[in-house]
Amino acid sequence: MKLAICGFGRAAQALAKNILDHNAHTLQTVICRSTSTKQGMDIGEILYGKGRTVGIVITSPEKILDSQNAYDIDVVIDFSHRDMAFPLIELCGNLKANLVICTTNHSIEEISKFQDLSEKLNIGVVYAPNLTVGINLLMDFVKRLSKVFPDFDFEIIERHPKDKAPVTTTARMISQAIDKEDVPIHSVRLNGYVGVHEVTASNGYEKITIEHESFSRMAFANGALLAAEYIENKKGAYLMQDVVKHIISEE
Repeated sequence: MKLAICGFGRAAQALAKNILDHNAHTLQTVICRSTSTKQGMDIGEILYGKGRTVGIVITSPEKILDSQNAYDIDVVIDFSHRDMAFPLIELCGNLKANLVICTTNHSIEEISKFQDLSEKLNIGVVYAPNLTVGINLLMDFVKRLSKVFPDFDFEIIERHPKDKAPVTTTARMISQAIDKEDVPIHSVRLNGYVGVHEVTASNGYEKITIEHESFSRMAFANGALLAAEYIENKKGAYLMQDVVKHIISEE
């Protein structure tokens, strides 16, 4: 599969290393805003240090559209910023490529528009703010738990580094899966965490606690690749939960 990455922060860099270190897929290009200080840099210098090149230069969406050379891309994986989602959908429409959106804090209206545009442009889109398989299994479990034990009260704790704004989209999605009013969400911001989501449920007589923790951003990279493999030959809009259901059904 021929891939492109949009954005080149820590999670995107982990994904690029994953692709470069294995032969399963090919990284065609990395896309950043035209105003990015990374424009024109070889990604090897960012990943491995000055003077280390891999022949992949960071470019902008505008340069891709203006290029005389056709970009052969199957799936674009977006780790940039929520503002890039709609320009990327339009770009993918032009490239006839599919898209995995890994950015967070999109509104319900925006997510609905992802579906409308995927149908209009005849491309496939996965909205995956919660990338790891484990966190999706957690959401499925607490959804079942809240139905089986309607008398249980739930609380959510999410722990992330200091630069992560509260409350995470994943924590909100866990709350939605529980489907009870006013589920408390507590945010802890301390460096040393990559990402932890913990759910505790109790009725006063018994307690269940389930926790998911990502130790490395490679967990997000692996999830992004699973989503890309899922959407490669599909059209329409999907969620990461659809990807996980597919994996479970195959098993």
